[in-house]
Amino acid sequence: MPDRVCLQPARAASGGMLRTAALLGGFTLGSRLLGLARDMGMAWLLGGGAAADALVAAMRLPHVLRRLLGEGSLSMTLTAGLVRRSHGPAGDAAEKRRAHVLRPLASALAVRLGLVLVVLTVAGLLAAPWLASALAPGFSGPETARVTDLLRLCLPYLLTAGMAALGMALLHSMGIFWLPALSPALFNLTMLLFTAAAALGGWPPAPTLALGMFCGGLVQWLAQWLALRRLLPGEASPEPGSPHLPGRPDHPDRGIRAQAARENSGRVAWRCLAQLPAGLLGAAAPQLAMLAAMSLASGLGQGQVAALYYAERLLELPLGLVGVCLGMASLPSLSRLAAERNFPAFAGQLGTALRWTLLFSLPAAAGLWAVGPGLVDALLRHGAFDDRAAHETGLALWAYLPGLPAFALNRSLLAACNALGETRRTAVSAGWAVAMTLAAGTVLGHSLPTLWSSMAPALAVSLGLWLQTCLLWRGLRLALRCCGQAAPAASWRVLAQQAAAALAAGTAAALVVWAAEAARMAACWWGGQWSALALAIAAGLAAWLLCLVVLGNEDLAALTGRLREMRAK
Repeated sequence: MPDRVCLQPARAASGGMLRTAALLGGFTLGSRLLGLARDMGMAWLLGGGAAADALVAAMRLPHVLRRLLGEGSLSMTLTAGLVRRSHGPAGDAAEKRRAHVLRPLASALAVRLGLVLVVLTVAGLLAAPWLASALAPGFSGPETARVTDLLRLCLPYLLTAGMAALGMALLHSMGIFWLPALSPALFNLTMLLFTAAAALGGWPPAPTLALGMFCGGLVQWLAQWLALRRLLPGEASPEPGSPHLPGRPDHPDRGIRAQAARENSGRVAWRCLAQLPAGLLGAAAPQLAMLAAMSLASGLGQGQVAALYYAERLLELPLGLVGVCLGMASLPSLSRLAAERNFPAFAGQLGTALRWTLLFSLPAAAGLWAVGPGLVDALLRHGAFDDRAAHETGLALWAYLPGLPAFALNRSLLAACNALGETRRTAVSAGWAVAMTLAAGTVLGHSLPTLWSSMAPALAVSLGLWLQTCLLWRGLRLALRCCGQAAPAASWRVLAQQAAAALAAGTAAALVVWAAEAARMAACWWGGQWSALALAIAAGLAAWLLCLVVLGNEDLAALTGRLREMRAK
């Protein structure tokens, strides 16, 4: 009976996680498609030459900040703390308590985080020449000067993205996910407007796109905080004839107000912010590894930095739909389960999130291996983006693919670590991941043939992310063992089924691509490039599903059962 009682919250939490992940996935898909349109416009305007290298180098640090602040990493650490702080028993009293705790805490956090971000932004603007040299040490003097000018246009994004991330954390702690999920789409829409202005209005492309990044962050900030002003209004003045005045002993909220008044919001805010450096460092491992990869790529020749960027952008679509959505969806419920010390349900939900992540990320990696070069040609090879740039981007994309499952798994593992308050372990894992990236990139850059040298930085990132995944998993096992709970067990049969289905998907998609190319060379193919890609993706998806059904995969059966339950409700 106790096991059954423990499994019921786990099942309910998994169902909620699936609904939230589905909602986030829909918004993320729209955002990623807008992001692809933005990058297509950038590739058309700048191509893969020196101007693109300078803009990518200047935007790299703000892009890292956008991933950390505007797309969930900072909010991941804050959300876990806010949920633990406002958590209480279910019911109307719990909702009132959350409102009374979060309202003053939101104001205190906004003031303190805003001051910190203003100081960091001003310091970044003053140190822009040194930052430019550190970001791209392989660039010459004029190239570094161009990066410095563009970096000064981008860096104010730090302030806007940080404040938007605080709004995202507050909304997530209240169980509101749709607006934070819409926020990256607002950023991409703003960037598309500036891209159109550069293309149609004759504005210089690189400075216009750099300015568009700051304006996109401003739009994100305003959207989050306008919503919070409605959800967390100020104290309402009671009517004179009301029988329940706030000062009366019989007021229903008197106990809640007294408890909230006893809690010093300023001290709580500083306590929450004190956890950010370690939490951010842990979540920043992929972005820091990619910064290290860009530093390595800047010494490999012209166009290598841009190729790395475009490949990373194509990788973002499956990552956003799988790893980011499941990690963000699981964080609030994992934090609540950790606060309740319901570790059996915690381990059950973590195991579910990890299995679902592998279920979707493995076929995504196999499918991108098959159709990746075709996607690069179809999406980016226009305007100034020539054959050489397309070839180097395709190689970098292939080198990123081994790390795609690790990148996706890290989001759920980081969510679990933040829920348990294990931020120090995440920071240590990030340091080892960056060190592995630098070491492996240096070795691979000198050992790979010249034809394949553009793959070295991306391969090094993949190795670094797998190292972080192993370290996070080891740390979680130790943390759960200290709580008297075993870590979720890995079923080798299920993993073998998922690997076989991913292999079937990649093989089917590759066969279709090869057949279409052979038919095109023989003048027997009447469709275009997009029709061949669509057919390859459909064939890979069908092979993946068929293989899972034939093998009797339990996760697919459970997932379809949950989807039927959600549809029935």
